[in-house]
Amino acid sequence: MDPNVDPDKLVEDALRQMRQVEDFQRRSAAMIGRGEALDGLVTAEARGDAGLSQITIDPRAMRTSSQDLGEATLRAAQGALEDLRRQTMEAMREVLGDDVMAAVDGTGDPGKLVAEAEQRFQMSADEAMETLERLRRQGGY
Repeated sequence: MDPNVDPDKLVEDALRQMRQVEDFQRRSAAMIGRGEALDGLVTAEARGDAGLSQITIDPRAMRTSSQDLGEATLRAAQGALEDLRRQTMEAMREVLGDDVMAAVDGTGDPGKLVAEAEQRFQMSADEAMETLERLRRQGGY
């Protein structure tokens, strides 16, 4: 095993990441995305734990045609869902980091990320095999 690797730090890092994921799950469930149309006469909310959860139409919006009102309702709902998506992506970036999120949102190179992960895995596997071999020799097997 690499003498520079601190097993306690590895465990601490893993526990920290698990806490971050749990925190993300709680935060995302409580998120509310908001959208509006017709100068705020039509509003919508989307919740992280329930999807589209509310549409409010001010009585003054009834003066518009049914087609315009329908389109405004759709725009408000789409705005709420987009706002919720944006909040979710920001929270995910805090947990996963910029490199992973860049690969997810298409601005980064997922191939590079996969190659780096494979390299880290291979290094860990090699270190594990070295440790097993050393233990085998110490045990006289």
